[in-house]
Amino acid sequence: SITGPSPAARRGPQRERKIAVMNLISVRILVTTVLFAMITAAVAGERVATVLGQDIVREQVAAAAAREQARRFSELAWQLLSRDYITIKGLAATPEEIAELAVYDAEFERKDRAQRARKLADLTAQLDSGQLTGKERARAEEFRDALQRVSQYDAEKDAQPKPDPATRAVTAGFWIEIWKMRQALFRQYGGVVALTKFGHDPHGARAAFFADCEKQGKLRFHDTALREAFFALLAESPRFTVAQNELDFTPYWKLPIPASYYKD
Repeated sequence: SITGPSPAARRGPQRERKIAVMNLISVRILVTTVLFAMITAAVAGERVATVLGQDIVREQVAAAAAREQARRFSELAWQLLSRDYITIKGLAATPEEIAELAVYDAEFERKDRAQRARKLADLTAQLDSGQLTGKERARAEEFRDALQRVSQYDAEKDAQPKPDPATRAVTAGFWIEIWKMRQALFRQYGGVVALTKFGHDPHGARAAFFADCEKQGKLRFHDTALREAFFALLAESPRFTVAQNELDFTPYWKLPIPASYYKD
């Protein structure tokens, strides 16, 4: 069984999960850009580690706490080593996979807007009926206002220029490769799986992957304290875990779009 809140509370509406996924993509693309800029611009300094022949210097992970240094290093190392893993395992997103995700996103958007429009009309009718109690009316008004704000956001987004196909393909490919890599890492290394709002995350497999990279010489530490803090960070237990018999690495775009995720 899953350790933590009830399954329904943890899963949440699929729309919220998809929004969280897209936010993650944007954040990770930004982080990746910044981190690689840091690597490229790094000046000569005290080496703390070497990843795929690229020296990581003290300035790149400097922080007051050892755990924070380890976290910063893990981000730098992961960007390099995960890309290497994707290349070696042939996990690059294909044009067919990118097209499949694009079709899903378009259909999800269409159904999502239709669902919200129906719910907004229903709430408006309830409020106009004058039959709601004080608490019911307050909840309905809050829900209606939230849906109206999302509709306004949709209208503003529609007025903006659409991303060009190349940009959309990069964004889609980024997420497809993350999902494929998660599956591949778990199949290769196993271990505990964390439950997150972005899906099942191979927490234990990632730790084993880093250890394997060190054995292969792809990851070398020149700072013993950083190494100890890094592997201690990887050994920390995730907040929520998934039982082995409940694992599912199916990407969200291969799941059915809910007919409705609003209660009547």
